[in-house]
Amino acid sequence: MKPDFLITVQTREDLVPWEVGKKILSMLFSETKLIPERVATFGEVTKSHGLNIVDIEDCRALWASKAMMRAGGSQYEVIEDFHWKRDKVAKSQGAVTFTSINAKGVKRPGSIFFQSQYRREIDWILLFLAWCETVSPFAAVLHPFIAEDGPRKGNTNIREYSYKEEISHQAWSRFLSGEFHCEFRAGEMNSLVSGLTNLGWASWFGEEYAKEVDQQAISSAGFPVFKIGCGYLVQLTSHPNDVIGDYPAFSRLRAHLKSLFRPGLFLIEDEP
Repeated sequence: MKPDFLITVQTREDLVPWEVGKKILSMLFSETKLIPERVATFGEVTKSHGLNIVDIEDCRALWASKAMMRAGGSQYEVIEDFHWKRDKVAKSQGAVTFTSINAKGVKRPGSIFFQSQYRREIDWILLFLAWCETVSPFAAVLHPFIAEDGPRKGNTNIREYSYKEEISHQAWSRFLSGEFHCEFRAGEMNSLVSGLTNLGWASWFGEEYAKEVDQQAISSAGFPVFKIGCGYLVQLTSHPNDVIGDYPAFSRLRAHLKSLFRPGLFLIEDEP
């Protein structure tokens, strides 16, 4: 399924309690055209993997379910990702991954990932904002899939990329898969690169990134910006339909909005 809309919400908060899960899923069940039809753990929903559901309570038993994994001769417990899918209009699918601690004792963030056909009548910003308010993300993005969006055409031989070109290429790949914040290795020294990829139609700046938002400058330039709790919601326009189908307008607005942030904040600097 080619998505028309992508949402990724990245958080360090604990998503395991069912009270949190119920709040996340309730936003889907409150919109008739987004209600999940099948759910699954330990892998994406398919025709042969998953369970049909009727209401939100059918999800309780599978939320944050645990499994035992074996590695290096020892067993350890993991929390399985929670997946859902809908085949009716609007076709959609999503997943929640839970915060975890890896073998080196490093805490890994959790996330909500969602992709869906675009329907104008659905209040996308309401869904996005509700998830941000529920899980207090450090970074989140709501972005329409636009075929023209991507890196400028240049050197097609990845082996000949400069360090800067490699970072841009990898950041574009992460952004187009829905990530606002990402980490990857790059360059001859295999250096760790970490940061924000690119602005979407709506972007959430939380925790350490909230300080990057100059609300007065952004508002004065005509962009919608809202301080909500300890984070900021920044939008390109008041409604996504303003730029869907008009990529040049979208790209110009994004370039202008990015210029209101400090240089180097975003890993992607160019506009196609």
